[in-house]
Amino acid sequence: MKRRAFTLIELLVVIAIIAILAAILFPVFAQAKEAAKKTQSISNTKQAGTAVAMYTTDYDGGYMLSNSGSINGPGWGFGPPDTVPAMQMIPYVKNTQIVIDPMDPWQSENQRITDQCLYMGCTLATATPVQKSYALGVRSNIGYNYGFFSPWIYRASTDQYVGSLSVNESEVGQVAGTIMWGTSIWDRTPGGGPTGGGNWVIETPCWLDENGVLLSPMSRAGADLWSYGTGWATANNWLIYGGLWPFYNQKSVAGFPGLKDGNVIIGFADTHVKSMHVKALTAGCSGFGIGTRNGRRNDKDKFLWDLE
Repeated sequence: MKRRAFTLIELLVVIAIIAILAAILFPVFAQAKEAAKKTQSISNTKQAGTAVAMYTTDYDGGYMLSNSGSINGPGWGFGPPDTVPAMQMIPYVKNTQIVIDPMDPWQSENQRITDQCLYMGCTLATATPVQKSYALGVRSNIGYNYGFFSPWIYRASTDQYVGSLSVNESEVGQVAGTIMWGTSIWDRTPGGGPTGGGNWVIETPCWLDENGVLLSPMSRAGADLWSYGTGWATANNWLIYGGLWPFYNQKSVAGFPGLKDGNVIIGFADTHVKSMHVKALTAGCSGFGIGTRNGRRNDKDKFLWDLE
């Protein structure tokens, strides 16, 4: 009685077919996984926008979230009693995970708290609930357009940091065309990739209007604007796109090791959210604004950062 079995050739053919199918399907699975994460990021940013709408209804007569800077100097995140936007919206979302983008390699909340404690003089074990909330808020991947919604100010005459001036929601003339949030990073590794979590602020590529005058509300009288001062830097630092990072549809940029081109998740002042190519965010702007408050708006209708 003969027993039939697979020949070696038949087995090799089957293995080859499986390998070919895997080579075809794995990229499809990867794209599907990225699409699912993008949907989650859009949902998170939408929740942030809804939280702001609820906040402005409840507090301060319609004033936007405060980007108060720090008691030790503007913008450096030394901890409470300083506050950051994500801390103010948490009561409305009751979910700290929404400030972490699904594509950010720094997913651990404990790691973000531990890293931020280096600035606050604490450890994960000794950090208070308020310090932990601050740490997660300051390393949020949902970065705030602070220059237009709550710019840092100081008095140059006394070299004294004053705080921030949050605008009223009535000052936002084009709510559907004004960027409020964008996916952000804390820093970049020597290889160029994101590290350390997110950053609670993002910087506009343009600071000046068509006449070379500082855009409102950054031009308010009585105090001077403080910013990071490097614009949309071309060096290997977190401000490469004003603090934004294109986690989605990434492609490497020739000549810049580790730098990626691609899409960021953008939340607008009317709470709608969409994925946008990072280059689209400089529309209506003369350039990347390299250097302190450079970059001039040349098309008011196309520029998405200002309140007009």
